[in-house]
Amino acid sequence: MALTSKKIQTGEVVSDTQFRLFPIFNEVDLSRIRPLLNQCRKELINTGDVLLRPEFRNDCMYLLLSGRVAVSLENLDATPLLELGSGECIGEMSVFDGRNPSAYVKAIEPCEVVVVEKDILWQLIDSSHSLCRNLLYFLSNRLRSGNDIVAVSKSREKEQELAANVDALTGVHNRRWLQGMLENMKGHDLMDRLPLAVLMLDVDHFKNFNDTYGHKSGDLVLQMVARIMRKSLRPSDMLARFGGEEFIVLLPCTPAEQARAVAERLRKAVANCKVSAEQGVELPSVTISVGVSPLQENESVDQAIEAADEALYLAKHNGRNRIELRS
Repeated sequence: MALTSKKIQTGEVVSDTQFRLFPIFNEVDLSRIRPLLNQCRKELINTGDVLLRPEFRNDCMYLLLSGRVAVSLENLDATPLLELGSGECIGEMSVFDGRNPSAYVKAIEPCEVVVVEKDILWQLIDSSHSLCRNLLYFLSNRLRSGNDIVAVSKSREKEQELAANVDALTGVHNRRWLQGMLENMKGHDLMDRLPLAVLMLDVDHFKNFNDTYGHKSGDLVLQMVARIMRKSLRPSDMLARFGGEEFIVLLPCTPAEQARAVAERLRKAVANCKVSAEQGVELPSVTISVGVSPLQENESVDQAIEAADEALYLAKHNGRNRIELRS
């Protein structure tokens, strides 16, 4: 049995009033099952004592008369999934299915419990139709509650995954997301993705802009550039902040000349956009340089990105605020 460091109160009978604390005894004729109830013992549990562990078999259902327990999944030190208080049943599932408990249950304050051994529990079920019905209702609610907890947990996981894959400043995907996308593409035949083009974009003289007008103004510029690109690109296009003032765009089903036209449209849109700082102060316009790299046959996307980066370097070397197509 998983219970540890317990103090047994011998000779103390659990009263009808105490049993009525538990919904499983609603409308149950306790007088008919009193001989069985008298075989259930009352125990005191100290703070920190463990009632259930997944490592150990459990053959008892615990009725929590008073106190509170914490339920956790990973280990005893993990953040509790939930807390249970007076009137709750504990351990019934492992009794019914004969498997080890699925969670850790630990007292977080002194508790008083009624211990119902497995054989007694089955005899109670055989002896009372009302108790059996109440247990079914209780288990249905417990399962529904568990499903709700799982749904909330999955929702939080999705939120955390989204946060991990989205750049907090600009709201576009980040480099981590891009790496994941590229990993998914590896090992697949890229011919059905041709023509595909890669754009590498960089805000011109961004360091000087930051040094002159401050990082807050620089952040506004990056947000503006990201906003223009999201508005200008197709839903199927893949945009990510590559790092610093650099962005990357993957354009599926886009031949070289069309990719160049997209890059030129983005360049003009950024150059013509005004940025206002705090209190409506207008900042100087910024420009971008773009390297364009259509994916070649028998070439990986990583290689196309490298070629786009080389084209971007050439665009900046040749005067900035311009487009360069890979050689």
